[in-house]
Amino acid sequence: MATMIAAITTTAVFSVILSSFVSDAKADKRDAAAMALRRAQDTLKSYVSAQPGDSSYVPTSGLGAGRWAADNSGSWALRDGSHNISSLVSGPPLSITGAAAFTYTVSSYDCGFGLGSAPNYERACKRVVFNLSYTD
Repeated sequence: MATMIAAITTTAVFSVILSSFVSDAKADKRDAAAMALRRAQDTLKSYVSAQPGDSSYVPTSGLGAGRWAADNSGSWALRDGSHNISSLVSGPPLSITGAAAFTYTVSSYDCGFGLGSAPNYERACKRVVFNLSYTD
């Protein structure tokens, strides 16, 4: 009888320890996802410039300017459409057990400054929607 009680107690203790490790791993992934999202938001803010001629961020300047290295589209970071930035979450902890996908979609709307020229609409206001998915 004592052996049976010891076995049940041991099983319960190990179950609690195992679930603690699993919840810690999930919390780490949620924290990493939140940090990746925040960094992406901060980076995109730098492409909104009060100086439209700033060659580091405008869409029509020389090679490489206005482009985000993490975005594999090769276009201006705030160009309308979908942008894939999965390279930002390609390492641990988000992609240890499976692939993580991180994208954002930009849409332009006229907020009083005009739109500018297609396809960048550089004078338009921008709406950005992020999508981050990873396995738990």
